[in-house]
Amino acid sequence: MSCGVGGQPSPLQFEILGTGIEAEKLSRRLQCALAGLGWSARVAVHNDPLRALDLGASRDPALLADGVLFAQGLPQTEELEALLRARIGVAPTPSHQP
Repeated sequence: MSCGVGGQPSPLQFEILGTGIEAEKLSRRLQCALAGLGWSARVAVHNDPLRALDLGASRDPALLADGVLFAQGLPQTEELEALLRARIGVAPTPSHQP
């Protein structure tokens, strides 16, 4: 999946708790989901498994939005976009079906 560059700064601050390829994949998927909504954001990545556990994460990596557990593991880009829409209150884009 290829994604464009988002425009406006996201209304949320993001942080990923994890390392390695899984954290990198989550960061890319988040950036694509944000771009799909016309947003962009800097995503901080930290290796802090104890903090992730304290926040209730049971899978690695953990994605935080404004310091709160938002997603964990590797959700698909479309799932992240739906979560973002629900969190911010943005209506889904109507699909164009023939």
